Amino acid sequence: MTVKINADTSDGLKFVSDTSGVIDLQSNGTTKASLSTGGVFTTTGQSQVEAVNTPAQVTVNSATATSLASVSITTTGKPVMLTACGESNPGQTGGWFYYRLYRGSTEIGARHKAENGGVSSQNYVFAITHIDTPAAGTYTYSIQAYQGSGTHVFGEDGDVEGAVITAHEIL
Repeated sequence: MTVKINADTSDGLKFVSDTSGVIDLQSNGTTKASLSTGGVFTTTGQSQVEAVNTPAQVTVNSATATSLASVSITTTGKPVMLTACGESNPGQTGGWFYYRLYRGSTEIGARHKAENGGVSSQNYVFAITHIDTPAAGTYTYSIQAYQGSGTHVFGEDGDVEGAVITAHEIL
């Protein structure tokens, strides 16, 4: 099969093919991406940007938002996918709390509520995700919680059960 590519665009991007079957996307003579004959797509443009925190135990017993986990990431202005999860152990029957994602001190995404099943010391998990669209720059993202009632221990055993947040720039 023969594929003829002759696509030169006004913004300086063009597709280039040779006899090997590899198709390159070039800008000003520099290859930005390649598609091989095996269907593998590679890019030389920008590397992935992501950040993940190290979990730690946090106790929340205040109506003031308390950071469970945070990460800093430097972006190029593309959307940032945030994912946060963890577990909580309310110290009393009927305990509940709110949790939310933040960019710096700005609340982003929806506020969520978690409540135990009416028994003291009943561990449960939570998860939240959001796509943020900030300008290029360095940002600190966090998941924060505040009490609705009682005391909640996140990462009860003080190990990897603590809250985790991941920030990943979408290319």
